[in-house]
Amino acid sequence: MKKSLLLLFMVASSGSLNIAEAQPLAVRVGYTALSGAFAPLWMAKESGLFERQGIQSTPIYMAATLAYQAMLARETDFTVGTGIPPVQARVGGADPLIVGTYISGFNFYVIARPSVQQPADLRGKRIGVNRFGTGTDFGARLALKRWGLVAGKDVTIIQVGGYPEGIAALKGDSVQAVVLAPPFSTEAKRLGMIELLDFNQSDIDFAGVGLSSTARYVSARDDATRRVVRALVEGIWAFKGNKEHALRVIGKYTRMTDPNLLEDAYQTYRKGIRLVPRTTETGVRNVLDAVAEQNPKARSANPQDFYTNRFIDELEQTGFMRELAVRYPDALR
Repeated sequence: MKKSLLLLFMVASSGSLNIAEAQPLAVRVGYTALSGAFAPLWMAKESGLFERQGIQSTPIYMAATLAYQAMLARETDFTVGTGIPPVQARVGGADPLIVGTYISGFNFYVIARPSVQQPADLRGKRIGVNRFGTGTDFGARLALKRWGLVAGKDVTIIQVGGYPEGIAALKGDSVQAVVLAPPFSTEAKRLGMIELLDFNQSDIDFAGVGLSSTARYVSARDDATRRVVRALVEGIWAFKGNKEHALRVIGKYTRMTDPNLLEDAYQTYRKGIRLVPRTTETGVRNVLDAVAEQNPKARSANPQDFYTNRFIDELEQTGFMRELAVRYPDALR
């Protein structure tokens, strides 16, 4: 009995045994699309960064809004995707919370068949988006509005499912234009399709791709949230600081093998992804303004109720960002 108590005391007091290492936290993370925008999440998985934070997790691909529906139903704990669905859901009475945003704005292109040489040629035709309520849907509506075309009247918006399905629909003439992200937009252009709009050239501040959870989960699982944020943020730095590994990871998840397509995707997202993924009030306000066209309640909503930067601020205050700068010096170049 004395030996057992002594052993228990030694294990409990030993600095060499980390509870997180002995009992990894099981965390369920969903993501919404197969594009290079999700490379930081994939890098976190492929580089063992979840494990470094004492987390056991395999990211789950669930197209577009399905990932957010699963999170709100408590089937997953986090979602990596655009800020639009969580803002929509919170305006509607649910409790999603954005905890980090590493792409501000849209990273899409509007790509059309060769018969569509200019936006006006889309009148009476169809444009494809992944799913209604997603970033591609809002991007399509924003583009049509800019061109003086009315969604649903002048141009029909069609759900295609995802980026690979969007290219297939464009090739098969099921849609005459589609909203795509790299490397799929680059592939479509190489097939002879026409670029009508590059959202990457826009300076609009919009809560783009980032990490969301629910206010309930963040409140109850503060430490788990902190660990996931740390792993994802290091994934961002690893993506920007280790190009060769990032190219392999993008190729693995998108199933693209063409080195030129992968290079284009990497360079596009390297420019667009921020090392410090802080969500801005202006970015959320712009999402609310877009959502207000479908739900007037969004006009009176307070942007600060939809996000928290607490965990990102913490990483800066504790020196974690400085550690990453030393670990991934090429990320700063």
